[in-house]
Amino acid sequence: MPHRSLKALFLLLPTALLMTTPAFTETPPASGVTFEFAPPRWQTAICLPDDPCKTLVDSQGVLLYNLASRGGLHTRVWLDLGLKDAKPTQRLLDPRVPVVQTTRKVEGLSVCEETFAICDGKALGRDRRDVLLATVTNTSQAVQTLSPRFVVESKNDVEVLDQNKIQVVHKEIAFSTHPVARIDIVRKDTLRTGTMELIPISVGPAETVRFALVYCGGEKINAHPMTLDAVLRAREQAEQYWRHADLPYDRVVVPDTGIQALLDSAVRNIWQAREIKNGLPAFQVGPTCYRGLWIVDGSFLLEAATIIGAGDQARAGIEYMLSFQKPDGRFEVLSRYHKENGIVLWACLRHAQLTQDPKWLASVWPKLERTAAYIRTLRQETLKNDSPLDDGLMPPGNTDGGIGRNDLYEYSNVYWNLLGLKAFIGAAHWLGKEDVATEWQKEFDDFQAVFRAAVARDTRSDIHGNRFLHTLMTLEDKVLDSKDAHWYVASKGQWAFCHGVYPGQLFDKADPLVVGNLAMLRSYEKEGMVTSTGWMTGGIWNYFASFYGHAWLWNGDGAKATDSLYAMANHASPLLAWREEQCLKGQEYREVGDMPHNWASAEFIRLTVHLLALDRGSELHLFEGLPATWTRPGMTTALRKIATPFGPLTCSLKVAKNGKEAIFDLTPLSAPSCSKVVVHCGPWTGEQGRPVLELDPRKAH
Repeated sequence: MPHRSLKALFLLLPTALLMTTPAFTETPPASGVTFEFAPPRWQTAICLPDDPCKTLVDSQGVLLYNLASRGGLHTRVWLDLGLKDAKPTQRLLDPRVPVVQTTRKVEGLSVCEETFAICDGKALGRDRRDVLLATVTNTSQAVQTLSPRFVVESKNDVEVLDQNKIQVVHKEIAFSTHPVARIDIVRKDTLRTGTMELIPISVGPAETVRFALVYCGGEKINAHPMTLDAVLRAREQAEQYWRHADLPYDRVVVPDTGIQALLDSAVRNIWQAREIKNGLPAFQVGPTCYRGLWIVDGSFLLEAATIIGAGDQARAGIEYMLSFQKPDGRFEVLSRYHKENGIVLWACLRHAQLTQDPKWLASVWPKLERTAAYIRTLRQETLKNDSPLDDGLMPPGNTDGGIGRNDLYEYSNVYWNLLGLKAFIGAAHWLGKEDVATEWQKEFDDFQAVFRAAVARDTRSDIHGNRFLHTLMTLEDKVLDSKDAHWYVASKGQWAFCHGVYPGQLFDKADPLVVGNLAMLRSYEKEGMVTSTGWMTGGIWNYFASFYGHAWLWNGDGAKATDSLYAMANHASPLLAWREEQCLKGQEYREVGDMPHNWASAEFIRLTVHLLALDRGSELHLFEGLPATWTRPGMTTALRKIATPFGPLTCSLKVAKNGKEAIFDLTPLSAPSCSKVVVHCGPWTGEQGRPVLELDPRKAH
C-alpha cells in the first residue's frame, strides 16, 4: 500500500480536531533534562559491544578493573599530578562515543584526561587495551614543571616488569608513552600499590603536552609499547569506530536533546553490557554485580532490543534464556523466584508479536506448555503446606525489589504467573489451539478468582487512608523478625503490581486495587520519583519510574507518565547512565546495585516509545504521552520502523516554524490485526477534553 502524508486529511477535519499547536514567539531551551538529581558519584563503561572486558571509569576519571565475585572492583588506575584540590568536571565525547573526558583546572594548568578502549578490530577479549590520555595546557605566564605519576592500586598482586611496566595479577600490564624515572611498589594491608613516576616534563606558557598510560588486559596480553603518536591515532580510530558502530540507533527521534542523548546512550550501554555465551548473545544487566542473566531484567532488555529493530539479536537472546529451562518445565535462575515462569511465557509471546512471527512461537510452544504446566504444579503445592494464605495462589517465594528471603507469602509471584498464563492463553489463540486456550482459560479464571478473594482479605489502609494491597500477605506481620520491619513500608515490592497493570493488563482502569495502590505510591513521591520501592528504604530505585509511568499511561494519564520519564532522566549521571538505587539529594550518599544499570536503559527506551505509541488490544494509540514541549515551532518527533504487534511503525509529527500547524505522517501498518490507529491530540494541541483522530491503519490517507 502506498505511503502518503496525512496532511490532506487534516485539512478536511472539523476545527476542533485540526493539528494545531500554541504559537510561540521563540523556541525555548531544547531540553528539560537538567541532571538535578544525579548521583554525586558514578561510573561509565568504555568497553566495546559484547566485550568480555567490562572496563569502567569513575567520576574522578579512575579506571576500574578486576571484578570480584560480589561485584567489587579490585584494581584502580589513575593519573596523579598532585592537584589535590582540583574538582573535576566530566563529560562524554558524544552519547554514542564512550570516550570519557575528565577535566581539572588549577594552579595555572588545564588538564584533560581522556579514557577510552582501543578499537582496532582484534577479537573481542583476546587483546584489549585501554588508554588514559592526558592533555596538559599551561594557562599561566611562567614555565611549569610537571612530575606526573601513574598509580595502579589493587587487592591483587602488583609488581614491576622490565623496570618500566607494572604487572597486575601476574598478567595485566600497564606502561607509559613517556619515559619512566622509577616505579615503587608498596604493600599495605590488603592493598598493593604501584606508582610509576615519569621523567619531569617542562611546559611553557600556552604550551600543551600529551602523554598516556596504556593498560593491557584480555585473554591474550599485548604489551607491545605504543608511542604517543600511535595512541593519538588510536584515539581517532576509537571515535570513528563508535560513530559508525552497527547499533540500533535513530529508531526514536525526539526534539528534546537531553532525552535523545539518554536514548542513544541507553542503546550503547545495553550492547556494552552484553556478552556472547555459548555462541548466543546474553543481554546482561550490568558490568559488575549484575553481570549475568536475570530472567525478569533480561526479558525487558530483550523487549527493548526488539522494539528498536534488533529483533534477530533479541531472538538469539531469548534462545539463550530458554536454555535455562529445567526438565520439569520450570525456570529458576533465582531460588524460588516462581515469577520467572510467568515472565518467560510473556516474553516469548511479546517477542513473537513484535516480530510478527507465529511460526517461531510454534517452534518454542512445547517449552511453553511445560512451563504453564509447572505453574499449575506450583498452585497445587500451595494446598500441601500448613498455611491457608497461599492456597490456590503461589507457594512462599522470593519477592526481590527491596524484600529479602525466599520463603515469604507474597504477591509478586502471583501477579507475574497470572500475567504469564494470560499470555500463554493469548499465544494459544494466535496459534489456533482453541482447545488448549479453553482448558487454560479455566485454570486462569480459577487462579484469578482465588487472587481476588485474597485481595479482599489482605487489602489494608495506609496512613493517608488509601486502601491498598501490600506485596506481603497478612500473616507476615506475625512472623517477620523486627529487623525486617522495613519490608512493610507500603511501597516495598510494588514493582510487580505495576507490571500487573502493564504489561500484564490484568486490571480494569477503575479497579479499586489499581486506584488504591497508585494513590498509595503517589504519596511516597519525592524528586518526582516514588521512594522506598527497592532495597534502599527512603531512597530511589531509578527505573521504577518506568514501571510507575507505564501504570499511569495504561490507566490513561499520559501527562503523569511523561513526568516519570523526566524524573528518571534527571536522576541519571551527566554521563548518561543510571545507578540501580541511590539516596535523595542532600542525604548522606548511599548506593545499591550496578552502574551502568541496563534494565534502567531498557526501561527508558520502553517508556519513551510507549508514550508515543502503545498497543491497546487491537488498537494502536499514538501520542498519549507526547509532551507539549515537544510540539513547539520547528520540532519533529518520529518513530522509524519501531516493532509493534501490528508490524513496523513509521510515523512523524512535524510542527511548522510558525507553531500553528503540524504535519502528521503515517506509513500504513502491515498486520491485519490492527482495527484502528487512534491519534491523541488533546494533550498537546491545547484543545479541551481529549480529542482523538481514528484512522484506518491499512488505507492511504
